[in-house]
Amino acid sequence: MSQPEKNAVKGGLVAKLPNVQAVVFDAVGTVMYPFPSVAETYRRAIRQHCATEIDPDKVVRVVSEALTQRSRDTDLRTSESVEREFWADLVRRLCPSSSSAPEPDGFQACFDDLFDHFQRPANWRCFDDTAGLIHELHRRGLKTAIASNFDQRLNSVCDGLHELKGGDHRIISSVVGWRKPARQFFDAVSQQLDVSPDHIIFVGDDLTNDVAGAIAVGMQAAWICRSGNVTQPQGSAKKIASLQELITDSASDTTSGSGQRSASVS
Repeated sequence: MSQPEKNAVKGGLVAKLPNVQAVVFDAVGTVMYPFPSVAETYRRAIRQHCATEIDPDKVVRVVSEALTQRSRDTDLRTSESVEREFWADLVRRLCPSSSSAPEPDGFQACFDDLFDHFQRPANWRCFDDTAGLIHELHRRGLKTAIASNFDQRLNSVCDGLHELKGGDHRIISSVVGWRKPARQFFDAVSQQLDVSPDHIIFVGDDLTNDVAGAIAVGMQAAWICRSGNVTQPQGSAKKIASLQELITDSASDTTSGSGQRSASVS
């Protein structure tokens, strides 16, 4: 059976788009989310190690602003040490400090706690609409991958999440050396899958990092938007409300954690 014939066995977006051979998913905000939330986790750690209370809304604002600014940087190169320092700097900004101290009071213990917390699978959940998804894509003869702006902690997280550990490949920015939306990151996706860009559909929740970045290198793209946002993606990108729309023609939005923010790792 040819690839198009396999995809046509059942419906969904992957059967409608031309010549799809691989489906690639962003990680945080697309297939998984932190639980407890990033705001609650930071609040707990800062209370414990820095002996102070912090407004959860401030955590959300600082993390979101920092991630947005990263996407706009002219230099998108990264590494394990660069990623670790990015998250350490966020903790410095959120922890109170005395004027004479080189680091905020309790900073190191707080940072170590948070960095370890987000590498533990028990502190992450998969959205409900990931159920059976990778299995069905494989049944149709399609390759799959998780491709994320993350560090190597993502491996332990995915290994511990049943819905994700069956994926064929993981492309991690700190290993590639470039963050999305850099062209070099998406080139690495194509190279690791051994599939040309026009035969890949990239699925993500971020219009800049995931959708625009993928389209710029010739990939097909789908924007997962569970919030009901009326914004439409530009260009040829498709908008879906559930990941199940990739494999079925009608999918009800039964996702859990749909209110989680994508700015949600440490």
